[in-house]
Amino acid sequence: MSKNYEDYTPINPMPPRRRKNSMLSFVQYSIVVLLVLALIVSGVLFMVLHKTSNHGDPSGNPILPPTTAVPDETEPPKVDEPETDEPETDPSDIPETGEPIEDEPSEPTFGGEEYGEITVQKSDVHKGDLILVSSNNPVVYPDQKDLVAFYGNKADSYQLSSANMLIHKDLIGIINAMMNDFSAEADKNDVIIWTSYRDEARQTQVYNDYVAQYGEEAAGKAVSKPGESDHHTALGIALRVYADGASYKLSEVEGYDWLMDNCYKYGFVERYPSDKIDLTGLDYSTSYYIRYVGVPHAEVMKKKNFCLEEYVIFLKNYQYGTAHFEFAAEDGTAYEIYYVSAAGEGDTVTVPVPQNGAYTISGDNMGGFIVTVQK
Repeated sequence: MSKNYEDYTPINPMPPRRRKNSMLSFVQYSIVVLLVLALIVSGVLFMVLHKTSNHGDPSGNPILPPTTAVPDETEPPKVDEPETDEPETDPSDIPETGEPIEDEPSEPTFGGEEYGEITVQKSDVHKGDLILVSSNNPVVYPDQKDLVAFYGNKADSYQLSSANMLIHKDLIGIINAMMNDFSAEADKNDVIIWTSYRDEARQTQVYNDYVAQYGEEAAGKAVSKPGESDHHTALGIALRVYADGASYKLSEVEGYDWLMDNCYKYGFVERYPSDKIDLTGLDYSTSYYIRYVGVPHAEVMKKKNFCLEEYVIFLKNYQYGTAHFEFAAEDGTAYEIYYVSAAGEGDTVTVPVPQNGAYTISGDNMGGFIVTVQK
């Protein structure tokens, strides 16, 4: 008889198969629920994060808008570099803003000096130690207050042809020093100042007298017309030697070479050299006429063999803002000289001058100023 396993009942019976299927369905259902919950939670987190990304990241830094370029993540972060003397940018690449670039001087410098500006009257071109008075450049007469009499102020080392002679007040001390030094060197005191300042009336008289005696043609070569004479500057003197009741030219007698060779050290030059007649227009051979131009100009003129006409034209080549004329004097003092034009509208002109250091300004009587800087 065959066994019917369906009728066979084990000692420990197994749970019915229906019970096992029920448990499996429960587990599967739980897994599905958990997956659904996980999906829901993930969806919620995604929405939260998406909403947050529209306002900023958790660090509080704003998110760059789409139109802003995002830095390359591979670029190393910038760090403060040590300061150097080299510019970070080529100055030619810096756009003009109207403001001076830092560390760049706002004013031009020459020879280590910083320059500013002063305002002067254009009429001052007719004043100063370097004014040129000639037939082409008539004088503007100096103020009488700038004149002083020789008589009562001169040294005993020289003589006067007249007690009424006048000179610029700044020159009396210089002339006294020069003549005292000459007297001590040569043991002489017979040099006489033959002529000095002349006003228009006096020059007219001298010119007319010469015309009456020698004729107008001869007068034009030896005597300046009124308004064209260097005597009007009050910066010149004519020297002769007075001995035994007569007067002589310095070159006619021995013992006066020192005065002619050294007057430049005191700021004087020969105004009408015999080899410059074609430039000065005058053959002034009756006396040794010297003109004060100041130091260092007299030394420059002597070394370059310039008359005053040549010198003022020479200095025009050294305009401010270009190369200046630099000169080392015999005493070791260094000078810087430049020219400033007075052209333009208005009654005043701005003249660049060093902000530190000594300087002088002289007109040239030709339309400009000569600035002399002692360095």
